[in-house]
Amino acid sequence: MESDIYEMMGTRAEGPPGAQPFDKRAWAERKRQERQEAFARADAAALRANSDPAALESYLRVAAALPHHSATNILLIADRMPGATRVGTADHWRRLGAAVKRGEKAIHIIEPTKEYVRDDGSIGVLYDVRKVFDVSQTTARARLPRKADPHAALASLVSHPPARIEPSDDLGGPSAEYDHAAGVIRVQRGLDEPQLLRALTTEAAHAAMARGGEGYDRDARAAQADLAANIVARRLGLGEPAALAPPAPPGADAREVRAALDEIGRAARDLSDRMAPPERGRERSDAR
Repeated sequence: MESDIYEMMGTRAEGPPGAQPFDKRAWAERKRQERQEAFARADAAALRANSDPAALESYLRVAAALPHHSATNILLIADRMPGATRVGTADHWRRLGAAVKRGEKAIHIIEPTKEYVRDDGSIGVLYDVRKVFDVSQTTARARLPRKADPHAALASLVSHPPARIEPSDDLGGPSAEYDHAAGVIRVQRGLDEPQLLRALTTEAAHAAMARGGEGYDRDARAAQADLAANIVARRLGLGEPAALAPPAPPGADAREVRAALDEIGRAARDLSDRMAPPERGRERSDAR
C-alpha cells in the first residue's frame, strides 16, 4: 500500500474526484456561438428599429438613459428590456451593495476585448459577450429621471455651440438652419424659448454630425438629426418631439442601420455634454 502511494507522487493533479477536465476547444466554441447569437439579435433589432415605430421608440428611450453604450448594445438591451435605465454586471451591483434578484435573466451585450493584426496587416477587434442586469432586476434603488432647466440648457448650448450661431431677421421659413459651407447656424429672431430650444437642438445636431467632414448633405441627414435631438430632449427631460423618421433609408441592411444609430448617438452625446455637463460623482455602469 505504501509503495502505491509513492508511485502516485509526481503525477499531474486532475482536480477533485469526478471533475471533468477543462475543454478549451469546447469553451471557445461556446463563446463563438454566444457572439454570433448576440450579433444576430442586434442585426434583427436594428432592422426592426428601422421599420417599426414601436421598436424605434424603445431604442430611443434606452439610448437616452444609457448614453455611454454603443448602438449595438442599446439595440440588445432595448430588445430584452425596453424600460432599462441603468445596467451593470452582477459584480458591479455587488460593489454598490446590491444583488441581482433570484430568477432574473441576464441581458447579453457585446464588448471589445483586444485588437489584433490580420494577415493582410489590417487591425481587427476581438469581441466577447458580457452579461448585465438592469437596476430593476436588482435590489438597488431606482433613481428619479433627470430633468434639466430648459433656460439653462438653452443658454449652455448658445454658449458652447458646435458651430457659430447667428440671429437672422428673415430665414424665409425655417426657425433655424445649419449652413455647412459657412459653418454657421442661422436662427430666426423673435422665437420664444421653447421654439428656440427645439430649433437649435436639431440644427446643432446637424453641426455635430458634420464636424470634420468636407461635404455634408443636410437633407439626407434630416432624420438622423431629428433622432439625435429627440434623444437629447429625453435625456435632459425637455420633452419629446413628435413623429420621427427611421434612422436609415428603406432597404438599408443591419450594418448600415447600426452605423447610422452610432452616428446619431455620437451627436446626441456631444449635444448633451454641451447643454448639461455630466454630474460629478455620478455612478456609471461598468459595461459599454
